[in-house]
Amino acid sequence: MNTDQTLYELLDDFAAGKLTAEQVASIEYRLEHDPLFRSKAEQHQAFREAMKFYGSRNQLKTILEETHQQLEEADTTVPVVVMPATGWKKYWPMTAVAASVAFLSILGTLWMTRSLETKQTAIYKELRRNVDQIKRSQKIMMEDIAETKDRTKPVPIPGKYAGTGFLISTNGYVATSYHVVKESDSVFIENEKFGRQKVAVVLSDPANDIAVLRIEHDSVTSVSRTLPYSIIKGEANLGERVFTLGFPREDIVFGEGSISASTGFSQNPNAYQISVPVNPGNSGGPLFNESGDIVGIISGSQTETAGTAFAIKSSVVADVITTASLDTLDKPLVLPKYNTIKNTTRVQQVKRWKDYVFMVQVYKN
Repeated sequence: MNTDQTLYELLDDFAAGKLTAEQVASIEYRLEHDPLFRSKAEQHQAFREAMKFYGSRNQLKTILEETHQQLEEADTTVPVVVMPATGWKKYWPMTAVAASVAFLSILGTLWMTRSLETKQTAIYKELRRNVDQIKRSQKIMMEDIAETKDRTKPVPIPGKYAGTGFLISTNGYVATSYHVVKESDSVFIENEKFGRQKVAVVLSDPANDIAVLRIEHDSVTSVSRTLPYSIIKGEANLGERVFTLGFPREDIVFGEGSISASTGFSQNPNAYQISVPVNPGNSGGPLFNESGDIVGIISGSQTETAGTAFAIKSSVVADVITTASLDTLDKPLVLPKYNTIKNTTRVQQVKRWKDYVFMVQVYKN
């Protein structure tokens, strides 16, 4: 005898009240705490009800057949001119009842079928909810275990600054602001395309607030054959429209404005004053023109003057990189020279640009 058959016999005895008190208590406990057992019990109960209903239909069918036989016998024993009406009247109440019961049995069959389907759907939904709850519980348990393990390790403390950086070479060099990374013990960059990557600071120019980072992981140090933008070595025009991409929050943010002055804070000739709204997290982000070319690096904002921000000129960035001593670099830093997005729309330019702009995260041990 297989396990399911034994289970169904046990359920039959439970329904018939033939079990001991201990067995009844065991079954009631499983019905309350074991979803699979409860599901099988409900399915078996539905099957028993269906079989009981089926037996009632067969019994009704037997009654109707006997009634019909009696009618035929009555027609053969009673004279034709008198008995048909009398015989019909005699069995009319029984026939009417039988017809009503037959009609109700059809409706009952349809209702029972639909009821069984509805019950099965409800059982399936309940099982699905239970499985989802178990999965959620397991996930929470695993996260708690991981968190407990991590408590034994030293936790990096975020530094004072965090900002933005952007790719300036196809072999993994990233430009940002020096003040973003100056107090760092470790630096990471992150965006949607490349995920989270550890970087090393390979060039620092405090005077011009410029730093260059190198992605350390070899699998991402060659991103493409060429970058889609170039670095302008001349100066942008006063009033020229300019745009930014940066991480003043966790999502990348687009900004637009114009060159409002050809010099920066305190008439610094190496910077522009711009009318683009920026926040501390924008520091180190690219400033590009309508063709999509780099014209500067966002350097920060002067908090005493609302709405005033500054950017180091791209010509200064190019000079710092090309004249600095980079002999210690494993790979040469070659700035991009060609623009492949200048004839595209602003939306298309931003879609290309955002793959090469990173959130810069600074940590102190």
